[in-house]
Amino acid sequence: MKRAFTLSEVLITIGILGIVMAMTLPNLIKDYQKKATVEQLKKAYSVVSNALEMSQHENGDLKYWNVQNLGSTSDDYSMVITNFLNTYILPYMKIKYNCGTKCEAQKNVKRYALNGQERSWYSQFHYIIYLDDGSILSFMLDNNSQNWKTLYIYYDINGNKRPNIYGIDIFTFTFYGNDSPAIRFAGWNKTRAQMLSSVTRTGCSVSAGSYSGQDCGALIMYDGWKISKDYPWK
Repeated sequence: MKRAFTLSEVLITIGILGIVMAMTLPNLIKDYQKKATVEQLKKAYSVVSNALEMSQHENGDLKYWNVQNLGSTSDDYSMVITNFLNTYILPYMKIKYNCGTKCEAQKNVKRYALNGQERSWYSQFHYIIYLDDGSILSFMLDNNSQNWKTLYIYYDINGNKRPNIYGIDIFTFTFYGNDSPAIRFAGWNKTRAQMLSSVTRTGCSVSAGSYSGQDCGALIMYDGWKISKDYPWK
């Protein structure tokens, strides 16, 4: 005669399975999120790179775009960045909505550095576009006190959806107009230890300064397009 499981044995087995699932499921979810983030980041890199590649066919090589001197800081910032983007970048992207500078649609959206410090995109210095795939880009120019120079591209791979944290779903590109101009992840010229540093403003570390998380895209690419164990994933 076959022996059936007793109710207590079934309940014990279910309990053990529940414990195992409770221990492993969070890690499985986290691994999936990391892999999905890397794939979205690869796509973001492709979108930006392809836009610049197409633009060069019509506007010439990057070194002739004069990114080191886009205009005097006494010039109207909105005019300078709008003219540059409309000439070299925006025509080569699939834009759903161009919100421009001081985008009202970003007024109540919270974004944060990796250290938790708020970094809002609701500013006259951020030029915002929404892409067809749901991602959102913010463009911003830096300056040397005399000239507007160096383009920063902040790419939120899942749009306004949370967590809206640099290094988790927001990644930073830089475009320098030097002798070898190219679009790269911010921090591309640092060592791995420097990318992870907590003593800089931009390190991929929760202990870094006001721009913490800015070097995280470079770190993922450096590690072979993967999020490694020492990555500060939240």
